[in-house]
This record gives sequence, structure tokens and C-alpha cells, in this order.
Amino acid sequence: MSSDAEQLSDLIAAIYDTAFDHARWPEALERTALFMGATGATFVAHDAARKEGNPVYTYGGDAALNERYFAETVKFNPALVPISLYREPGEVFHLTELVPIDEVRRSRLFKDWMEPSDWGDFTHTLVEKSGTRFSTFGVAHPLSRSPATEAVKDRLRLLVPHVLRAAQISNTMQLQRIEVDGMTAALDALGASVFLVRAEGDYVYANPSGLKFLAEAGLLAEVDGKLRPTAADAARLLRDTVQASATDLALASQPVAIPLGDHAGDAWVAHVVSLRQGSRRHAGRRYDAVAAIFIHRAEVRRPTLVQVITAQFKLTAAEARVLFAILAAEGVAETAGVLGISEETVKTHLKRIYAKTGASGQAELFKLLLAYANPMVG
Repeated sequence: MSSDAEQLSDLIAAIYDTAFDHARWPEALERTALFMGATGATFVAHDAARKEGNPVYTYGGDAALNERYFAETVKFNPALVPISLYREPGEVFHLTELVPIDEVRRSRLFKDWMEPSDWGDFTHTLVEKSGTRFSTFGVAHPLSRSPATEAVKDRLRLLVPHVLRAAQISNTMQLQRIEVDGMTAALDALGASVFLVRAEGDYVYANPSGLKFLAEAGLLAEVDGKLRPTAADAARLLRDTVQASATDLALASQPVAIPLGDHAGDAWVAHVVSLRQGSRRHAGRRYDAVAAIFIHRAEVRRPTLVQVITAQFKLTAAEARVLFAILAAEGVAETAGVLGISEETVKTHLKRIYAKTGASGQAELFKLLLAYANPMVG
């Protein structure tokens, strides 16, 4: 029986390998459920406004019920709007923190999917968020251990930095399912600047974007064939990270982000990824490289549509949930069923929403949402 530390180490390695081979996600999710003492684990995407879901990867539960959730039951999920509105990438939360447990158990989501699956609570982290769309990584707990505890959140927090980095690496590289013989063409096509380096720091490959960045940005220099950021702190961190990628497997499992400075009005960052573990070994073998360096603009997170509308009209959390639920549902009765509240409560919130937004009915509310979603409308 492996120790808790060994189990965590193996799980972290499995998570990073998903960035290079998406077929490894089912294994990573199974390991996650085992580590968390949960009965299921998911990496899924949702759209809070459209009430749609995409089962990126799932483990556990009843396959037929899971399929039905993403085809039909998802529109009755009362947590989608609160997640989109109140949670940011990296935060860990329980379903029952967003929606009171009594409301969860009265909802269609619980009756049609959770209860038949013996799932009473979920513990998630937000991985990515854009507009009303977001993706989550987390686990499902049986009814007998729900609501979930703070200790469960603490355990998931051990995984969160690695899941976020793996997702970022995957988005930048887009090398999954690419054979070694085709890797050069794939790297050449990337918009991000890419360098493959040996332990000594000399680069053995640079894609066209990388060569252009090296020549024009002024944030990176080539000294005796070695890459060196012009900022002293960044240069020291890059050197130490590349050396660690070659010699220390524990450090090699931890991709490192290195701020490079500003260029053309944007902040730029380098992500250093070890090529010494798991599926990544194949990427480095051809070039005798120990690490890959990806350079791109640092992202600035924009407020979501739900956040903008809620702030603009000073809506409460309950009012925001009713607003976005009624736009996706058919009338007050279905909205009440989706959220697990009474029709009178829905009507009360609607009156307050109308008063705050100046809308006279659901048609005007929908038009208002479209106007905020599309800057060309108005």
C-alpha cells in the first residue's frame, strides 16, 4: 500500500502527463477519486447562460445518467450561474456552498441525476473561465458523506496548482497526440515562441515565432548560444529551472512561470516545462533537450457577462441566479424547478430585477442580456 505522499506524487505526475497526452485523463481522474476518497471525478465544461455542458472527461457514476446529464439535466443545474458569477480559477468550493443543501435536494438536478448516482455534494476548482463559459476539475461525494468537509477542500488544494499549470501547458503547446516525427512542424505552426534547451542552457530548436521574439522583443538574448533573459532575476531563475529539469525529478514535475518584462505594451511570461518525465520524454529525445520554454503574453482576465450585469444593476446573488435561470427556462414554474425554490420566490425576485433593470418583462430582459453580450447591439 503506497503512502499518502507517494500517492500524491504519482497523481501529480499523472496530471502533468495529461497536458501532453489527453488520453491519460481517465487515469488521472481515477487516481484523483482514490486520493480524495471520492466516488467520482470530473473535468467538465459548462456555459452558464446557455445551460449547456460538455463532458471533457469523467470517472465514476452511472454512464447512462452521466450522458443524460450533459444532454438534458444540465439545464436544471442551479450552481452554474453562481459558479460563473462568484468563482475564479484556482478557487476550491463545494456545490453546497453555492446552493444551500436543502435547495439542492429539492432541485431537478438532485432528483434526476445526483440521488440516483449516490452523489450528494461536489468539490471543485475552476480551471478556466471566459464569458459565461467555464471548466471545472473536481470530485463527487456519496450521499453518506455529504455535505463535504473543509478537510476535503484542503486535500483538493494540493492538486489545484498542478491542474492549472497542466491546462495552461496544454493550451500553449497543443502537442497532444502528435508523433515525434511530426513535432517540428507542429512547433513551427504555434503562435507562441518555443525553444527547446539542453541542461547547459543552449537551445537546440527555436520555432519562427521564437526567433522573431529573440530578435525584436529585447527581453531575451542569445549569449554564446545560450538563452538569457535581459532581466537579471529572470536570467537566474531560468538557469536554475533548466538545470533542475535535468537533474531533479521532483523539481522537474513543477513547471515554472518566469516574468520577462514588458514589450509592445504587453507583459510577457516564459513557461519552462521539463521534458524528462512521462510522455514528455518523447518530445525531448529527438533534440537531446531537457526542457521546453514557451513565451507568450500574460493573460488579463476580463469580468464575465454575469459579473458585468450583476455589478451594473446591483443584483443580489439570488436575483442573479433567477435572472439567468429564467432566460434559459420556460417560465416561472420551470425556473422554480431548476433552482429548487417556490414559484412565489421566483416572482418576488423577478419584480426586484425588473425594478433594478427597468425591464418590463422577460423579453426585455433577454434583449438586455444580448445587448451586454454583443457590443455591436444598441
